Amino acid sequence: MIKALGIPRSSLFYIRRGYPEKRIARRRDLPQEISTVIREISGNRGTYGVPRVRAILKRDHGIALSKYMVHRIMKEENLLIHRFNTRGPSRMHTGKIEVATPNTRWASDLTTIKCWNGQKVRFTYVLDCCDRSIISWIAGTHVQSCDIEKMVQNALFRRFGENLPPEGQLQFLTDNGPEYIERMLNETLKKWHIEHCTTPTYSPQSNGMCEALNGTFKRDYVYENCLDTPESVYAQIAGWIKTYNSYAPHSALGMKTPEEFFILKTAA
Repeated sequence: MIKALGIPRSSLFYIRRGYPEKRIARRRDLPQEISTVIREISGNRGTYGVPRVRAILKRDHGIALSKYMVHRIMKEENLLIHRFNTRGPSRMHTGKIEVATPNTRWASDLTTIKCWNGQKVRFTYVLDCCDRSIISWIAGTHVQSCDIEKMVQNALFRRFGENLPPEGQLQFLTDNGPEYIERMLNETLKKWHIEHCTTPTYSPQSNGMCEALNGTFKRDYVYENCLDTPESVYAQIAGWIKTYNSYAPHSALGMKTPEEFFILKTAA
């Protein structure tokens, strides 16, 4: 009858087949030295997450681990940082601050560091929008447009030496703070062949690279150190910036430091 109907035998008879034995994945045990190194890195920089710790492991210690393995070890050692997610603004920002070539767009912003004695330190810097390097900076209880002019002049000397940038090459992106829109400063920037670009009012996202740096800089360096007086802050800022430029891996730079990325771009 099966042959007459032209149907397979398996459609009429059920043959129970056993399931293959389940393979049990064995947990990979790592040497205790790796956990010790990870604890050392997190102990020095308690705000570094998995990507940075993994990059430093590979760069400074020659240990190549997957991000899942580093996450597992940091979770077991209670070294993971906790994210505080907040609702973002509804306004869309589709502009792009990042540039592909160093010394074509610089950005700057003013932020405040509150000391434990109640005094406040105002901190400003020049940031390259390609390699994320802090080229020059100024800190003080008061920052005026003349201070920003000196800061930009110092940045020009570090990147261009005694020469000025070619006309139309360099932009300077800031907000509309009174220190940045002062007339004498803008006239000086024009003499130095720098195009001054300001963000729309009430739009900090338009200078988002600096806003992100403000948060990262305070989280990784400022809040992890002694802030007794303005003098104690002044004594530490140079070291913080050196660590940021030459030690801390940056995710937007392929986990390279700003100095490494700048050398890579200028050598290409």
